[in-house]
Amino acid sequence: MMFKEWVQATPPPAWVLEPLVRECGLHPLVAGILHRRGYETPEDVHRFLQVKLAGLRNPFELRHMAEAVQIVIDALKSARRIVILGDYDVDGITGTTLLLEFFEACGCKNLDFFIPNRLEHGYGLTAKSAEVLLSMNPEVVITVDNGITAAAEVEQLQASGITTVITDHHLPGAELSGGIVVNPNHPECPYPFKKLSGCGVALKLALGVRKVLREQGWWTTDRPEPNLLDSMDLAALGTIADVVPLVDENRIMVQFGLQVMNSKPRLGVTAMRSLRKTDKVVARTVGFQFAPLLNASGRLKDASLGVELLRCQDDESARIIVAELNRTNEERRSVEAEMREAAFRIAATQRDRHSLVIAHPEFHEGVNGIVAARLVDHYHKPTIILSQNGDSLKGSARSIPELHVKQALESCADLLDRFGGHAAAAGCSLSLARLDEFSARFEAFCRVTLPELPTPKLEMEGALDDSTISDQLVEQLEWLQPFGEGNPEPFFVVQAPDHEFQTMKERHVKWKLNGSVDIIGWNLAEAFEQQPPSQLAVTLGFNEYRGRRRVQMLIQEVQA
Repeated sequence: MMFKEWVQATPPPAWVLEPLVRECGLHPLVAGILHRRGYETPEDVHRFLQVKLAGLRNPFELRHMAEAVQIVIDALKSARRIVILGDYDVDGITGTTLLLEFFEACGCKNLDFFIPNRLEHGYGLTAKSAEVLLSMNPEVVITVDNGITAAAEVEQLQASGITTVITDHHLPGAELSGGIVVNPNHPECPYPFKKLSGCGVALKLALGVRKVLREQGWWTTDRPEPNLLDSMDLAALGTIADVVPLVDENRIMVQFGLQVMNSKPRLGVTAMRSLRKTDKVVARTVGFQFAPLLNASGRLKDASLGVELLRCQDDESARIIVAELNRTNEERRSVEAEMREAAFRIAATQRDRHSLVIAHPEFHEGVNGIVAARLVDHYHKPTIILSQNGDSLKGSARSIPELHVKQALESCADLLDRFGGHAAAAGCSLSLARLDEFSARFEAFCRVTLPELPTPKLEMEGALDDSTISDQLVEQLEWLQPFGEGNPEPFFVVQAPDHEFQTMKERHVKWKLNGSVDIIGWNLAEAFEQQPPSQLAVTLGFNEYRGRRRVQMLIQEVQA
């Protein structure tokens, strides 16, 4: 495993931070964090910290939004049959649920949805999923989180008289879907914020339809205008799970969505909270507890179960579905463990490469992405894990910040049957006969882009000692939440205390500083007994127990 290089941020001069400290009342360390993240004026800071729904942009700034809204409204008013095609991950599941609930609130009765099976139909709008859609007799098809590259399938649907609206956020390829495409990443789309999730784009469509229907007097006492704040929990789930940057509009959706999940959670969220014994839902709860449950069905079975959970109307059904998802997730973990062992064994034979391309006939397609991410964490190399089905391969790619993996796949486009994705994650399919040539071409691209393999870095926001740790600092660090991609939780360096640590339950370690601050290291007792650390990389927070609140540092990394 590659050891990370600890990089301490250079604090801006005091005179640069002084306006932020004075006018915003910020602790100097917090002012420095915000300044380094691009919030350089008091106005920038206030916009970041004072999250308001009014900060969501006009949905009609999105290319083709007006046309998409008109198609939906015409379908609603003429009772045309609408079918929603969602992706099988959390982003697609939540976006599908959001549109289903919204269209129902609009009075739509002729409505259905379809989530493709990963193994049977492939990702998104494929030839096989188009066949299923045709059998459902839709008059309007709306995709969620997929479709940007499905040019042939869109043409097929439209030739059959089906109006098709693509809502997506993935990066386009050489071939683009025709017709109505609502995607901030479309090359002709002027929308200034390109990092919306698929569910975020679906929310924008709902906002646009609601606005026009309001102007047309559609909402009545019997058909009240839906409060889309109630849908922010879905937007938050999809946004966090899809690991898009939690800044700008995404920060707004996640902030309000987390509030909904804590103040008036839907029954599916309550059931997940109960299973995981979760008190307060934060971004980490969604990313590490809820998302794996919801994703499990799409990885191994039927992702429509996730939609069913999020739309559940009674406690018992929600608990039953969550229990089934939990069993599926445990099965996924077992499959992952076996795949991970085999993948690491093969990776050991590719040590001289700048990338890893690993195929195996027994790999499960639904778990490829997770295993690829594990290898990236370990080797800090772009990685593709491929599962084999007869003469075909399907793979998931994960990358490092220094390499755009979709561009790497584009350099191999003539060898691939399909591909798509983002800078950090992508998918592809190809024939087994082309594997060696593809692997060599992918490696060549990585070597040109990364002549020297980079060392992973752990960014530190500063050093802490007794004089800098305070309740004020921790309170203001909490203002920066939700933490996630694009807005990481701040890490700090602290010297390991001279006095001996306590052992908790023979596995964990704990130090006390000045009787008021705890340093906790989960599952580190054995490692520390063998080699005590000299420096700790920690995050800061509060631990509240029996009405008492203490500052707590959690150890994330150590240096000997």
